[in-house]
Amino acid sequence: MELPERFVSETRVLVVEDDLATLTAYGELLTGLGYEPVLADNVSTALQILSQQTSISIVLTDLNLPVMGGLDLLEEVACRFALQRPIETIVATGNGSLDIAVQAMRLRASDFLTKPVSTADLSAALRRASRSLAGERLRPQPKTGEQTPEMGPETPVVRADQAASTDEELLAVLRTLKRTSDQRSEFFDQTIFGDPCWDILLELTAARIQGQPVPVSSACTATNQPFSTALRYIRQLVDLGMIKRWKDPNDRRRDLLDVEDAAFHSMKALIGNMRRKIVDTI
Repeated sequence: MELPERFVSETRVLVVEDDLATLTAYGELLTGLGYEPVLADNVSTALQILSQQTSISIVLTDLNLPVMGGLDLLEEVACRFALQRPIETIVATGNGSLDIAVQAMRLRASDFLTKPVSTADLSAALRRASRSLAGERLRPQPKTGEQTPEMGPETPVVRADQAASTDEELLAVLRTLKRTSDQRSEFFDQTIFGDPCWDILLELTAARIQGQPVPVSSACTATNQPFSTALRYIRQLVDLGMIKRWKDPNDRRRDLLDVEDAAFHSMKALIGNMRRKIVDTI
């Protein structure tokens, strides 16, 4: 989808970063790319700006911020501002852990950038956000008096650019990620480099796309970790509301797993973003 120039010129980007040198650099870069930057060095100021300047449609935020963190800002955006107007949120972080990524996904972050953020990565993330906003603006609006579903921070949002990735394309990326994880065990102790929650989510997301629940034993095997360790992470994901577990009605001796709807849509969005980033670099 070619992005009309007017959408870029209409797009105002709020940047939230407590390092003033980095904040200034972001502002200069955004101006050079044709966006109008609005700068804030803390979450409190950012919230005031969002309340007063309704033309802001993209928020780029660091996660490690004083007093209130970036995740607090994402929650405020999802619960308050995104209900009133389309807003895309982009996270920039030096902490790329799964726990942080999961929390950001649950709060509908649309993109993840690893610090130090390159010009190419930021430009690509802004293009994706702008394309999504263009799709929102072009979408037919409900007629006066017509009811629209109420949305909360857990409501999955399928954006225009997300729809470009088919299930087969997503499965191809998922299989590649799983193969990469499996190959690590040929060279390193998997207990050192393993990421059990991520491996479990990859396994369940791939199975969900194919319409199949996963036995607990298979999910444990996918982590390349001891079963006791894998089971602990499964319980953690169940407690977080990201996956569900139930008795197999055809075999009461085993339990089945499936990814919950909100986490499934977030995983599809994340994998779709990964795929598009790969395509963007080719």
